[in-house]
Amino acid sequence: ASRCLSAAKRAFAWAAAHPDVPFANPKGIGTGEYGDKDCRDELLWAAAELWRTTGDAIYEKAFLEAANILPPASELWVPSWPGVASLDFWTYLIAPHKSSAEKQSAELKKRILDRTRSTAETLIARQKLSGYGNTMGVDDFSWGSNSVAANQSLLLLMADHFHNEPGWREAALGNLHYLLGRNCFGVSWVTQVGSNPFQHPHHRPSIADNIAAPWPGLLSGGPNGRHPGDDVARTFPKMPPMRMWADNQLAYSMNEVAINWNAPLVFLLAAAHSTS
Repeated sequence: ASRCLSAAKRAFAWAAAHPDVPFANPKGIGTGEYGDKDCRDELLWAAAELWRTTGDAIYEKAFLEAANILPPASELWVPSWPGVASLDFWTYLIAPHKSSAEKQSAELKKRILDRTRSTAETLIARQKLSGYGNTMGVDDFSWGSNSVAANQSLLLLMADHFHNEPGWREAALGNLHYLLGRNCFGVSWVTQVGSNPFQHPHHRPSIADNIAAPWPGLLSGGPNGRHPGDDVARTFPKMPPMRMWADNQLAYSMNEVAINWNAPLVFLLAAAHSTS
């Protein structure tokens, strides 16, 4: 742990001195690099985590100076791989240390709490109108839509942690029901989980291991009606968004897997386990 903390401090010092250096794949690497041209939210998250871990005022100072990344809009957005700002702010909220800038800290914390509540209320309103009991909007059925469902649950669970409103945790668990079979296919989008799990993820180890079943515990990307990015997806006629999915190992824009999709699923499953 001490080695990791030392490395984290050195990494933060470097990133603070070079805030506009995005990641790029080395020459000769052709897979997706998940490039992100705006490093501010990642640097803010690092400051929040180091403040939470150490209580060192230099990290809170760095966080508060950069916290104007929180936009003037009324809601806090659902986390995604290029947009982690909500995770930054929640980390700051749960840090146990006394602030050295109490007035500024109190004002920021109130804004974060209010905007988390506002976003949660928007998701709850959607859930009440959904025939499948999930919080997805039409535009959410894009590449990796199942991770959107899981991350919306993450936000609802954090909102419930801060505000403890009736129904918010159940709405978060409603998305878990959706992922595990309460959807128009009646399929579990987690390999080897449930009575009808999908079988053919775009996951090269599962394809290459000469075992019929895929590796267990992988979350499919899910329906993608907005950005069909592979040859299988491009053959689909336009249909309702939830229908735009195929259990096909070649359909990477509908059925690939990713660690940043599995992460909110694990968070959601942990919450479900804690209430069982």
